[in-house]
Amino acid sequence: MWPVLDLLSRTLIDAGIANAILLSLVVVLMVFTRQPSRRIMLAQTGFYSALLMLPLVVFTPLPRLYPLDWMVRNGVMPPQMLPRSSQFATDDLLGRRFRARLDDVGHGTHSDAEWPAGEPLIRALTLVHLGGATIGIGWFGLGLWGFRRLLRRSNEPSDATRRIFDELIADLGRPPPYPKLRVSAWPRGPVLGGLVQPCILIPERLDDDDVDPNSLRLILLHELAHADRSDVWFSALASVSQAVWFFLPHLWWLRSQLRIDQEFLADRKAAGPIGDSTAYAQWLVGLASVRSAGEASAKKTQDAAGDPQFPWWKGGFKSPLLQRVAMLLYCPFRVEDHPPPWFSIVMPALLMAIAIAVSCFRLLAPLDPSALLHPARPSDPLVSSLNIPQFVLVPGRPPAVLPLALPPSFQLTADLLATSTALAQIRLSDHPLTALGESGLDPSALDPNEPPSWHRIYMCRNLNGLTLLVDGVPVPVDDPYDEEPDSPQWLTLAPPRDTTAILRDLVVTW
Repeated sequence: MWPVLDLLSRTLIDAGIANAILLSLVVVLMVFTRQPSRRIMLAQTGFYSALLMLPLVVFTPLPRLYPLDWMVRNGVMPPQMLPRSSQFATDDLLGRRFRARLDDVGHGTHSDAEWPAGEPLIRALTLVHLGGATIGIGWFGLGLWGFRRLLRRSNEPSDATRRIFDELIADLGRPPPYPKLRVSAWPRGPVLGGLVQPCILIPERLDDDDVDPNSLRLILLHELAHADRSDVWFSALASVSQAVWFFLPHLWWLRSQLRIDQEFLADRKAAGPIGDSTAYAQWLVGLASVRSAGEASAKKTQDAAGDPQFPWWKGGFKSPLLQRVAMLLYCPFRVEDHPPPWFSIVMPALLMAIAIAVSCFRLLAPLDPSALLHPARPSDPLVSSLNIPQFVLVPGRPPAVLPLALPPSFQLTADLLATSTALAQIRLSDHPLTALGESGLDPSALDPNEPPSWHRIYMCRNLNGLTLLVDGVPVPVDDPYDEEPDSPQWLTLAPPRDTTAILRDLVVTW
């Protein structure tokens, strides 16, 4: 279970970052686009790409890219400086938190060793995401079930309403299949729903002899305009995308903009047969006013249209109704019914190409398991772990230079088998392992037959400076990094002069 959850965590993190990048671009394009039809197409492409990002991240055929790894390798982003008091400056670094690099990071693959593995916080956030997405999709499914339940309990419209609807279908020249028309007492206003076959559901108060036929015709024209543009399908697409990626604010904004732009175009098309946008805007305000008052809407008497006691303008220009009225009366440009062909082809293709490109990005590079068991390679620009199982210090040999330049922040641990004389003679990166070094030895107290014993070596450099402990006892050291931070300081081991010493489990992490 946990490996599957870790794999899902990596996929969701990479897909979420890719979606944030792509949807930010879509938001910027929509801000600088004023035509509602073009904005709708941009939003639809954003919703499609958001849903396709998960399979793109998993099955992308392109090489994977690791920008953070590249920045660390090229010095754009320095390695992490870990304070000694940090929770990461513990032996946990020697476990699952170290990372190593592949020779070719562009061809890395998902594996159990890839980041993040075994992180409780990442796992918890993944479970929260799955829970939130499940609730959102369940709520969407509940809405579909509720609409179907309303349809089963709905009735056929009256003959007069059916005649008006059929006349509109004939006047518009709409090809079949036609949306169904049903009447129900439950909805407060007209509703268009149905993913397979659209259905217009109107309240019973609109299916009445006292209803103005022109007002009913405008209502049906508005809903038919939504049906002609497949707004129901794209609204469902937006709902599913928002449910899956509910933590991305881009999708919430895109969905609100999609709704208002769909209403703009539906109002334009409904006002077309009248030939007077002012009359349609007045009717729209009157309809909202009488609805807010709880009275029967669209009566022959339109007295409520100018009644100031209903604050339909409440909320300023952020009110969707006021925005719709402003677009009808004061639109400063010619509104396109459909985006031009070049826009319909170029922009979706461009955004999908960008979606494929950003799906190749990964937050961190995968681990190289071989680096956990073998010394680092000199050709590696950067590694994060060095492990030497055993190193024999032969007396009389020159100091051994290991293939590692000590970074600004690191932690070193090792076990050393040596006599007290050899311990005083050994130097680790030019640092003695005793307080006074070889000069502190008392020749009269030396025992040539002294058996070697194990000593625990700990060296750490962090924000507090360089620290060296031998068997838990601090050893004074001078840190050359303070004087020459740009000079490479190699990890060296100077052997003793007379006896052999053995270094085991040398581990350096940073």
